[in-house]
Amino acid sequence: MPTALPPGLIALHSNRTDSLLDTVAAWLQQHPLAPLESEVVLVQSNGMAEWVKMQLAAQHGVCASAQVELPARFVWRSCRQVLGPGAVPSASTLDKAPLVWRLVRLLPTLLQEPVYHPLAQYLRPGEPERLLQLAQRLADLFDQYQIYRSDWLAAWAEGRAVLIQPGKDDTALPPEQRWQCALWQAILKSLTPEELAGARGAVLARVLAHLQSGQSPAQPLARRVVVFGLTHLPLSLLQLLAALAQHSQVLLAMPNPCRYHWADAIDGRELLRQAQRRHPLRAGRDLAAVPLAAMHAHAHPLLAAWGRQARDSLRQLDAFDTTLQMAEQLDLPRVDLYDDAPAHEGSLLEQVQRSIRDLLPLNEHPRQRLPAQHVAASDRSIVFASAHSLVRELEVLHDHLLDLLAAPPAPGQAALQPRDIVVMLPQVQDAAPAIRAVFGQYPRHDARHIPFDIADLSARQASPLVAALQWLLPLPRQRLHLSQLCDLLQVGAVAQRLGLAADALPQLIAWMQGAGIRWGLHGEHRASLDLAACGEDNSAWFGLRRMLLGYASGAGPAWAGVEPYDEVGGLSAELAGALATVLQVLQDWWQQCQQAATPLEWAERLRALLQALFAAQTDAEHAILAQLHAALDGWLHDCEQAGFDQPIPLAVAQSAWLAALDAPTLEQRFRAGGVTFCTLMPMRAIPFEVVCLLGMNEGDYPRRAPKSDFDLMQQSGQYRPGDRARRDDDRQLMLDALLAARRQLYVSHNGQNQRDNSAQPPSVLVAQLRDYLAAGWRGEGAKSDALLAERSTSHPLQPFSRAYFEAGTGLATHAQEWRAVHGSSADNYQIDSWLRLSDKRERPISSQENTPLTLRQLQSWLRHPARAWFQQRLQVFFDAADEALADEEPFALDGLENFQLLQELQQQVMGQWLQQSTDIAPMLTAQLARLQRSGRLPLAGLGQRAVQGLHDQLLPGLQHWAQLRQNHPHSAPALPLAYQADEVSLQDWLPPLWLPGTASVLPTWIALDPRHLATDDKNGSHPRPDKLLPHYLQSIVAAACGQPVAGILIGLGHHLHIRPMEPEAARNQLDTLLALWQQGQDKPLPLPFKTALALLGKDLGAAHTAYKGGFDDKPPPEIDAYWQRLYPDFAALIEDGQFEALAPQALRGLLQWCGDCVEVQKLVPDAP
Repeated sequence: MPTALPPGLIALHSNRTDSLLDTVAAWLQQHPLAPLESEVVLVQSNGMAEWVKMQLAAQHGVCASAQVELPARFVWRSCRQVLGPGAVPSASTLDKAPLVWRLVRLLPTLLQEPVYHPLAQYLRPGEPERLLQLAQRLADLFDQYQIYRSDWLAAWAEGRAVLIQPGKDDTALPPEQRWQCALWQAILKSLTPEELAGARGAVLARVLAHLQSGQSPAQPLARRVVVFGLTHLPLSLLQLLAALAQHSQVLLAMPNPCRYHWADAIDGRELLRQAQRRHPLRAGRDLAAVPLAAMHAHAHPLLAAWGRQARDSLRQLDAFDTTLQMAEQLDLPRVDLYDDAPAHEGSLLEQVQRSIRDLLPLNEHPRQRLPAQHVAASDRSIVFASAHSLVRELEVLHDHLLDLLAAPPAPGQAALQPRDIVVMLPQVQDAAPAIRAVFGQYPRHDARHIPFDIADLSARQASPLVAALQWLLPLPRQRLHLSQLCDLLQVGAVAQRLGLAADALPQLIAWMQGAGIRWGLHGEHRASLDLAACGEDNSAWFGLRRMLLGYASGAGPAWAGVEPYDEVGGLSAELAGALATVLQVLQDWWQQCQQAATPLEWAERLRALLQALFAAQTDAEHAILAQLHAALDGWLHDCEQAGFDQPIPLAVAQSAWLAALDAPTLEQRFRAGGVTFCTLMPMRAIPFEVVCLLGMNEGDYPRRAPKSDFDLMQQSGQYRPGDRARRDDDRQLMLDALLAARRQLYVSHNGQNQRDNSAQPPSVLVAQLRDYLAAGWRGEGAKSDALLAERSTSHPLQPFSRAYFEAGTGLATHAQEWRAVHGSSADNYQIDSWLRLSDKRERPISSQENTPLTLRQLQSWLRHPARAWFQQRLQVFFDAADEALADEEPFALDGLENFQLLQELQQQVMGQWLQQSTDIAPMLTAQLARLQRSGRLPLAGLGQRAVQGLHDQLLPGLQHWAQLRQNHPHSAPALPLAYQADEVSLQDWLPPLWLPGTASVLPTWIALDPRHLATDDKNGSHPRPDKLLPHYLQSIVAAACGQPVAGILIGLGHHLHIRPMEPEAARNQLDTLLALWQQGQDKPLPLPFKTALALLGKDLGAAHTAYKGGFDDKPPPEIDAYWQRLYPDFAALIEDGQFEALAPQALRGLLQWCGDCVEVQKLVPDAP
């Protein structure tokens, strides 16, 4: 049954938020409202709102009809209820959002006046968004003035350019700030009489006058209002709540860390002199009579250092507090909800909290009063950790939380759950990627998986849809790289709109890359970026035309200058249609957004863009799209209120629209069942079993707030009790976090420099906490700093440090993957660890005795024994899995690109010549033109130069090849290769062989190689052994198998004639190589190919240069990810002498073959 609720203001105080909520919940249950009547609960953050609702539901079984909201919305609704909807508009015309657009409208007309000269210099021609930014700063400033300095605005409205300070004479505005008074007058002048009456200050004044006169509200007010957990109450809100208390029951649940009157322990107390005082004096001592210099002997040091913000709100509340009278009327047993546990008992954390509760000065702490008492080293209720970076802090925290979650609970405690843990950082959005990398690395089935959620991320930071929209909106200023276009297609809502399946995207991306798309929408788009000289090639439309023509004509001839891309075909061809759809949307948007438009026109365009490009497929995406549409509606409403309908450019419209996504709301999720990561924010004193503070570094916390030249509240002598300041906010947050922890407070910072390991200080607030603990308690150890030493851990730079696996270090980790590495005592424990790992794996099929070895496998092993061993024996691949997409058209061909193009051109011209057998030069010219139309060569003059270079490199060799093929018109029978050496069987086939008309000539293989196969000096031309390895192996295997054949190899600038080897010498060399190969299956041989050739050709110095690279990596180093893991430097490679012993065995035969069996001749181009 609903009960009668006597009006009045009741303020409940407690140092424990959960005690406050238990009392409020019990009060609500004992005095219920009517069944359909809403319970109004005011909170200041979404985290507090969620926690209040969850706790009410846990205690009552359900939380229904609870209207949990922010104070601002409640205040305006109450004003309309008191004066009537007809007397108060639905929103104030001077609220921050509509005031922004009123200022955007007014400022251009005012800045020509001399008084506004300080403002005019903030604006620059051609940067329209600066006007919006200035208007936003000014709107925020006047919004703060309306809350905290309404008397200033009233004086300015009367034409008095003064600053009012209660109890002092008015101060004239400085000349450089007179524009603030003039601008406020201009704002008021722009309002109609109805709008002026709806200004916030005027409405609040009328409401207070109406309620204080004893008149009844125009509409029924909420019968009960609960204000929960606010540590900061503006004076205007207190005045309204006190006035509403004449008609409603107002229940304030105020966090108050101390049971005694402590307001006079902090500087600024002279501004809060008043006779009324809610709480008693401790030991009868009035702190107002104690000098601040002597306050350390009478008050708690942390409360005096961190509690200014709470002090101001609590002291202001004293002027309105009627709790004691209401308590007598309602027969309330207690209104100050503090426990009576002894301050010197319990864990260290509990003792700290209770000493704050009892306002104990340092001289009454255990270190001075109880010398025999010490805190056990096993007491881990407050711990400190230091690491080298935020990532290491998170890795250390992950191990620490695993220990906490696995530990058995103490008697009387429930088992710790991930939802009982909160991790707070100065800026969680900056740490979000690192959090996901560390806590998201283990799958759910892994015992080390800890569920977690990151709160306080705006839609801009958390939603791929919004990220795509942010990139898309300023399209005229974007280069539209291929990677960006692919990222857009991978957004789920975009793929859903286009009908793209997730498994089809890789195919479309490969087509886009193969069709030559690099950057730019089309030629006109590039021209708008002052890059008209780049033309159409390698743009998105260029690639799309190639794809569509390839689908229509296959590998046919070019049409209208477009070279078909013939990879598009089959049922997957619809992917090209999806690309055409998205490019048409981008084309339409690019045309529209270059023209300024009114807010209403922009809203229509933006809604059309959302409809054309995004289709929600998840609840989160539905919510984001709804939020975006609501933001447009809100923006239009603000502009309408401000009377703003002028054309604005895209940059201004984008900023105005997306800024609404950053506004905090109570709909944002805070606690999702796992460990909660969040930003240290005001009024979030929610109790958690474990509270972790990360990133508490000097300079990062307290956070620095840049001083605004505009804000007169920050000027010297203008402070008033209750003013908000980032400095005071962060100190209050530290106090809140200390009081919110129940089992453990964990504090971490970057204590060592990651470059030189030098010590780095923590935040000054952490230093104050550490100094306080050291001064108040003793540890178990004999040293004076034992308490801190027993609770502080400094962690190494790397998570795989050996210290984690050694006894006596005090360090431990759950990263068991590193244990194998540190399990060996051998000097070269990396190699031993890899060998132990390989022993546990089965030998791959390719290395089993019944599987024949091929020439390609033998060549791959000899070229890189380490890579072959890792990949074939361990199935370990260190190469990059995915290469980055090319976002730029080629400006010059690097070595690899040049090689690939030469090889492709050779194959295409050879294939065409075999079909036609005509002049080869026109064929090469046609293929080069095809390459240029495909967008694979540089643009304009650079492209012509590249074409000429490719032509000059290829034509002599192709002509010589064509002549040789004409001279060797007959094909010889295919010859198999089979060789057995001990347990190794080698089987393969020789390449196609050709015979001239003369039967006495040996069968000859003829090959083209797009590389320089020889070098020239004063002694003639010499073959390059490092380029001839496959041909050497082919030659010795053929000779060893009794198949004497000759070879002609045509490279760039030279052609090589290869004679067959003597069979006996070939068998000896092949036996040696196969024996080494078999040995290399058991362990990786120290035999880097180029380094070994340098040793045989010169000396150890040349080998060292080959392995590690020369100056500026010329020549490039041979050491790579595979060699690095086995031999990180040249000294490790040659340490045991194996390298110098194996190199001659493996490669001396190659050098001997080059000298005895290879004849080099220069290529002479045919006469034109």
